[in-house]
Amino acid sequence: MEYSIGDVSSLLNVSRDMIRYYEKQGAIKASRNTSNNYRYYDSMEVFWLLEAMQHKSWGIPISEISDIRKKEYSYNTELFLRQESVRMREESIYKKMLSERLEELRRYMLLGMRNLGNFWVDQSEAQYRTHFVRGIGDEYERLGIAPDSSRCLLSERCMPFFDNGMTTGEGYIDWELTIRKKYADYLIESLPESFYLLPEEISICTVVDIGEIGHFDSGSFEVLREYARSRGYRILQDSPIRGTLLGRGYEEGKFHRIVKLSLPIC
Repeated sequence: MEYSIGDVSSLLNVSRDMIRYYEKQGAIKASRNTSNNYRYYDSMEVFWLLEAMQHKSWGIPISEISDIRKKEYSYNTELFLRQESVRMREESIYKKMLSERLEELRRYMLLGMRNLGNFWVDQSEAQYRTHFVRGIGDEYERLGIAPDSSRCLLSERCMPFFDNGMTTGEGYIDWELTIRKKYADYLIESLPESFYLLPEEISICTVVDIGEIGHFDSGSFEVLREYARSRGYRILQDSPIRGTLLGRGYEEGKFHRIVKLSLPIC
C-alpha cells in the first residue's frame, strides 16, 4: 500500500516538514511512484516513522535512530533508555527541591513583614556560607567572592537556592552568600574551601526592617539579644547575631529591607 506525504501527515497528526526531517535524518526512506515520480511511503516506512516518533519521545535522538536499528538494536536502545531514565530521575529530584524552595520563598514574601517585631524559637538547618563583603551600616568595602565559589554557587543550577546572609561583628556586618547543606550536598560536587559550615542551631528569631538605604544601623539588631536575656534564655558565649535577607523593595511607596535575625541559645 502506498501513502503520500499528505496521507502520512494526516494519519499520524504530524507536519509534512517533520516527516521530511525524519527522512533527512535517515529514520525513514521515501520511494518514488514510477508513473508520476511523486514520493510515497509504504506501510513498513509508516511503521518505522511511528516507531521513530516513539523513540524520540523516549529521549533517543532522531539522528541516532537509523544506526540503532542497523547494529545491536536491543543493546543500544537499552543504553539510551537507561541514560534517559537516570536523567529524568535526577531532573525529578531537582524539580522537587526547586518546588520546595519556591514554596519557602513564597512564604517569605507572605509572612516576612507580618512577623516584624515578633519573636520565636526555631531550629535552623545546617548551611554553608562564603564571604561577600564587609560593611559598616550601608558603607561597604570592595565586593569580593572567590572565583570558584562564584562559579559553583551562581551557576544556573544553584542560582535558585542561595540566600543573602549576614553575620554581625564588633561594629560591622559580614555579608555572605549562603546555601543549605541539603541543597549543596546534592547540587555541588566539590564545595570550594572558601565556604564554611554552620551546623544546625536552636535560635531565638525575629524579623526587622533595616529600612531605606543609608539608614541601616546594625545596633538595631541588639533587640534580639536583649529579648533573649529578658526571657531567661542562655546565649552561647561569643555567639554572633546572624541574618537572612528575606526581600527588599517598595511597599506603598516606602523602601523596605526585611531581614530575619537569629541568635543561638541553649
